[in-house]
Amino acid sequence: MARGEWGAVIHPIPSGTRDVLPDEMRELRAITDRLRAAFEAAGYGEVSTPALEYESELRPAGVSPAYRLFDAHGEVLVLRADMTVPIARVAATRYGNVEPPLRFCYFAHTYRPVRAHRGQPRELLQAGVELIGSRAPEGTAEALTLLCTALDAAGLRGYRVGLGDAGLYPALLDMVGVEPARRGSP
Repeated sequence: MARGEWGAVIHPIPSGTRDVLPDEMRELRAITDRLRAAFEAAGYGEVSTPALEYESELRPAGVSPAYRLFDAHGEVLVLRADMTVPIARVAATRYGNVEPPLRFCYFAHTYRPVRAHRGQPRELLQAGVELIGSRAPEGTAEALTLLCTALDAAGLRGYRVGLGDAGLYPALLDMVGVEPARRGSP
């Protein structure tokens, strides 16, 4: 070790990233195993997607990448910022002829842009599910039930779940009589 100290950093790592050591890794693995079991019991199949995506595919979705690099052909690649776009790509390209609903789960590292010197993580382990093609309110109830089941399985207690609906804002404006031309974008 450098300077004879165990705590000294010889080779720094990128800001917002960290090493996960054995004790914490065991705890993390136990939590992800419980989440995986809850997802699979509800009929969600686990998928894995590349950490790298073409920037041109993410740009229309408004994704702001934390890291960009070039491949051997000069294409701009980015590390995924979340799993929504990769899962949508998998559904569209690999399951286009499959009758919905589609149920996927995932455990993947994501990479987010952060402001400098804020101590925020850039690299996150994201676990989640995607229910594609299920109508509300049944699909919403299924996703919320699975969320609570997964949080219980992870050992969390006393949590609160917030639920939003993009249709509420226009409905509220209708209710108070704001004309569509005067609304702007929410």
